[in-house]
Amino acid sequence: MKLRRSLSGRITLVLTLLIFLAVSLSAVVTYAIYNALEENMLDTLVQTESKRIAVRVSRFSEHWQQAFERDMGPSMYAWGESDLFLSPSMPEELRDLPPGLHYIDKGNTAWHVQVADVMDGRLYVMYDSVVLVEQSRHFALALAGIVLLCTLLALFFSKAIARWLVTPINTLTERLTRWLPSDYKSAIPHTDEEARLMEIFSRAQDQVDATIANQREFTANLHHEIRTPLSIIRSDAELMLRHHMVNESERPRLQRIVHAVHDIKQSLESTYNLCHAGDTETRAEISLYDCMQDAIEGQAQDAENAKLVIKNRVDTAQRPCLNHHALMTVIRNILRNAIAHAAPATLTVTSIDNGLQFTDDGPGIAADELVSIFERYFSHRHTDQLVDPQATISSNTGSELEHQAGLGLAIAKRVCQMQSWQLEVTSPVADGHGTCFTLRFHDQPHNPA
Repeated sequence: MKLRRSLSGRITLVLTLLIFLAVSLSAVVTYAIYNALEENMLDTLVQTESKRIAVRVSRFSEHWQQAFERDMGPSMYAWGESDLFLSPSMPEELRDLPPGLHYIDKGNTAWHVQVADVMDGRLYVMYDSVVLVEQSRHFALALAGIVLLCTLLALFFSKAIARWLVTPINTLTERLTRWLPSDYKSAIPHTDEEARLMEIFSRAQDQVDATIANQREFTANLHHEIRTPLSIIRSDAELMLRHHMVNESERPRLQRIVHAVHDIKQSLESTYNLCHAGDTETRAEISLYDCMQDAIEGQAQDAENAKLVIKNRVDTAQRPCLNHHALMTVIRNILRNAIAHAAPATLTVTSIDNGLQFTDDGPGIAADELVSIFERYFSHRHTDQLVDPQATISSNTGSELEHQAGLGLAIAKRVCQMQSWQLEVTSPVADGHGTCFTLRFHDQPHNPA
């Protein structure tokens, strides 16, 4: 297989070629301007000399008294004659030229000739540019040398620039290579940095895809295997509570078991949803009112204990196409956050265009905490008290423990990001109190009643 030229080699070639073309064009333009200026200078010179000599020779007579011949310096000559007095040294081909300025190409040289009617004859002034032609050749060679030198310098600096430009690509390639398992690090048959990066990236993507697939399989298996024993534990605990099979002093422990099992199931649902949040095939048309009612009923006991009144004001006709598990994860975590931090208060859930709004009249959120409310473990980092784990376990439900860890809103925010939804918070709402969470769905039209 024929290997492609490396990216740095292509950059070097392109930069060198561009500089070569730019310098060559400049040299050609410079040479053309030099020649044009030289031609104009010679034409002006012979015209000026012709006028000067004409004034001088016709000052004392109106007729030629003899032929006029003059060597006026390097490469410049003048002749004057009439029909009676012909100049023997003047080239014969000049006699046929009419008055005016003429250019005669002689191969290795060129003649610039000015013909003028003077007295009863003519005056011829000629400049032979043989010396200037030689100088033009030297000037052209000098320009060619400059072009060659600039090209070599461009080649040198282009290599350095190319190495500098591809350094980030090589660095990224090396980091991806180190990240891959050893069995992925076989020699890459590419000298091209771009192709090598794409090869490494493809292998890294294959590994990531395999990891995601394994993770989804694991969470699906875990979700399937644990739900059954959890349901057994919860049903047995609820039966024991319903049939008064334990002492009154032990009933709170069974109630905590029921709540803990419920929260574990919700955590499993959240984990499963996070792993499968991008699956569009899990989306279906759902009733936001029913979803909200299910979430409220699931949190009813915790809300009652915390003295949080939840009012479901969601439009019953609002039925967007969404991922049910993702929506329930976001709603439940927002409700749990209100139970943990807003109560005692009233939480009102209303419909908005393409979304939901959760508004409470609780104490609100401090301005310095508002920007970090969706961070993981935020509430745990900002706690001002040292909590005894054993005392916490014996006095709090599983739902409260989750909020002390500061994961609820972080999970809700992450699910929204994976679903391309928007979750925003505003606090205070009115009179320095209250918090409002706004959940907006992506491209889901609101169905009016």
